[in-house]
Amino acid sequence: MSTDVRVELILLWHQHQPDYRDPRTGRARLPWVRLHATKDYLDMVRRLEPFPTVQATFNFVPSLVDQ
Repeated sequence: MSTDVRVELILLWHQHQPDYRDPRTGRARLPWVRLHATKDYLDMVRRLEPFPTVQATFNFVPSLVDQ
């Protein structure tokens, strides 16, 4: 019996973040935008670096990209 098993797996990371900007000033009301952009989201991409043949999809909602 062969131990080589191919696994079909789809990785889809959906990144959602509401718009935390003050509509009057355009400035961020809370620090989440910068904190997440420099920490969690980059960490997810870095987790894939050791696996160049693994493919993943990152879905960023427009409000997050805009911030």
